[in-house]
Amino acid sequence: MNWLVKRILKIFLVLGIIVTLFVVTPLILLSKQTTPPLDHYVSQSESDFYDSLDADLTNLILDNNDDTLELTIDEAFINRIIQKKLSEDNRFYLNDEHTDDIAYGYMSFIGNHIGFKGVWTTLSDDQLIVTVGADYLNSSGSVLYQTGLDISFNIVLSENNQYYLEVNQINIGKISLSNRAAFKLANTLISALTEKSINEIIANNLTFGAFDQEALSFTVGETELATYLYDIDPTFSALLKVIYEEELLILDVSDEGFDVSLGIGAFRRLSTDVNEPVFISWGEEADKVLFMFNLAQNAAINFGMNPINPKIDLSEADVNSILDYTLQEDVQFDIPITFVVDDETIEYTFSSTNLFIRMDDDVLSIHLMMTLSKTGVVQTFDMQFNLTSNVSMNDQGDMVLTILDSNLGSVTLDTDILDILFSVFSDTLFVDDTIVIPKEQLNAMLEGSNLIINDMVVSDGDLSIYYGLDI
Repeated sequence: MNWLVKRILKIFLVLGIIVTLFVVTPLILLSKQTTPPLDHYVSQSESDFYDSLDADLTNLILDNNDDTLELTIDEAFINRIIQKKLSEDNRFYLNDEHTDDIAYGYMSFIGNHIGFKGVWTTLSDDQLIVTVGADYLNSSGSVLYQTGLDISFNIVLSENNQYYLEVNQINIGKISLSNRAAFKLANTLISALTEKSINEIIANNLTFGAFDQEALSFTVGETELATYLYDIDPTFSALLKVIYEEELLILDVSDEGFDVSLGIGAFRRLSTDVNEPVFISWGEEADKVLFMFNLAQNAAINFGMNPINPKIDLSEADVNSILDYTLQEDVQFDIPITFVVDDETIEYTFSSTNLFIRMDDDVLSIHLMMTLSKTGVVQTFDMQFNLTSNVSMNDQGDMVLTILDSNLGSVTLDTDILDILFSVFSDTLFVDDTIVIPKEQLNAMLEGSNLIINDMVVSDGDLSIYYGLDI
C-alpha cells in the first residue's frame, strides 16, 4: 500500500507541475490590472478641444489678418472620442442611474463573462502607448481575472515629413516578447475573443490611416487623409493636396499632445477676385428644353443668313445657366459642422457656389467660391479658386481650355498642382497641361439645340460657336 500511496502522490505532483506550467504560470504571466482614465471620459474633454477650435475658427472669420489655425489634440480628447465610439451601444456605461449594473463599468462585453474595459492612450513627446484592458467575470459579476495589453509606438518623422507610428514594444500581461511574436500572440488572443483579427478591428474602427502588418506601423499621411476626405467631399481632398504641396500644414508632438498648425489664411479670397455673374438657374428639365428650342430656332435663322460659316453667340449668363444645370450638385457642396461646447451647440457651415464662368475679351475663366460661415455671425471666411484660359477645339471635336494662370487666394497653382486637383474629380480631364472637355459632354450640355459644333472661341466676352445643323 505504501508504494501505491507514493505512486499516487507522484502522479498528483506531476499533474501539479503540468497544471502550473500550462495553466497557472500563463495565467499569472498574462494577468494585468488596468485602470482606464475615467477622468478623460467626461464632456469637458471634448469641450476644451472644441472651445479652442471655435475660438480659432471665429478669429479666422472675423480677423482678415488671422491666417493660422492652431490646435492641440491632447490625450484626454483622443481617449474621450475612443470611449464614445466603443461604448456607443452600452447605455449603462458610466451612467449614474445604473451604478449597480455590471455594464456600468465596462464599455462592452465579449460573450457572457469578458468585460471589455476599453482602449486608451498615453502620449509623450516621442511615444504613444495604447492600452487595452479586460476582466473575466463570474455569473454574479465578480472579477475572477484581469488582463491587459500595452502597445508602445515610437512617433517617427519620415523623410517626406509625414508622421507614422512604429511599434516599439508589445506587452501582453507581464510578458514582453519580440514585436513579431507579441503581435502574433496578441492577434491570436484577440481573434479567439472577438472572432476578428487586429487588422479587421483597425479597419472597422479607424476610418483613415494605413496599418502595415509587416512593418508593424500605422501611417496617417497625405495619401491616407486624402482618401478619407474624398469620401466626405472631393473638394476637401483637393484642398488637402494643395496644403501638402505648399507645406501649409505643420505637425509636432509634445507631452501636451499633437500640435497642429494650418496656414489656411493663404487661401483667403482676394479683393480682386471676380464675383459670380447674374444668370437664370434652371429649376427643371422644361427650362432647359425651352432654352435649347429657342437656341435651335436662332441657329436655323443664322444658318439661313450665313450657310457657309454660321455662328451663334452664347452670353456669359447663357453659359452659366448651361453649366449650372449640367453640374447640378456634382461640385457644389453644403457641409454642416457642429459640435458642443459647455452644453451649447456651435454650428458652422462649409459651402460653395457651383463652378461659374466669366468671359472677358478672348479669355474664359472658371471659378469656385468656398465659404466657411458660423451661425449668428455675419462675416464669413471666403476662399476662391480661379483659372483663366483660352478656348479652342481639337481635331476630335473636344473643347480645349489652354490654361493661362490659376490661383487659390495668394497661392499660385502651377500645372503640377492643377493636375493633382483635377485628378480628384477625373483622371481624363487634365491632358498635357490643358483641360479637355470631351465632345460627348458638350453634346449632352447642348442636347436639343440641333447644333453640330465645328469650332468655338471666346470673343468680345461671348462664347462664339461655329456650327452645322443636325436636321
